[in-house]
Amino acid sequence: MPFTLKLNGCPPGAASITFSGKQATGNAGLLGLNNTSGATNVAVELRDKDKTRLPLEHVSQDVPVDANGNAELTFFSNFFALADNPQAGQADADATFMISYY
Repeated sequence: MPFTLKLNGCPPGAASITFSGKQATGNAGLLGLNNTSGATNVAVELRDKDKTRLPLEHVSQDVPVDANGNAELTFFSNFFALADNPQAGQADADATFMISYY
């Protein structure tokens, strides 16, 4: 599932994002589900603009910030089975992000 973060009023140059959040049990690079989720053995995988895996606490690829201070950072997310028997149900996760400017 693609999603885009649109930045406005930023310093010209380049920007990147670092995502953080609850890490999935047994796979620290994936985003773990909230405790209220009914699904089990599932996590959320984040991917960078070129669809390479973007583990939590790792910096994304840089994107240019134009002279007007605008930039768009595109990412992808998908569910990732943590075991052979993922169970269906509501699957919610929260991520926080930090923007770095260069």
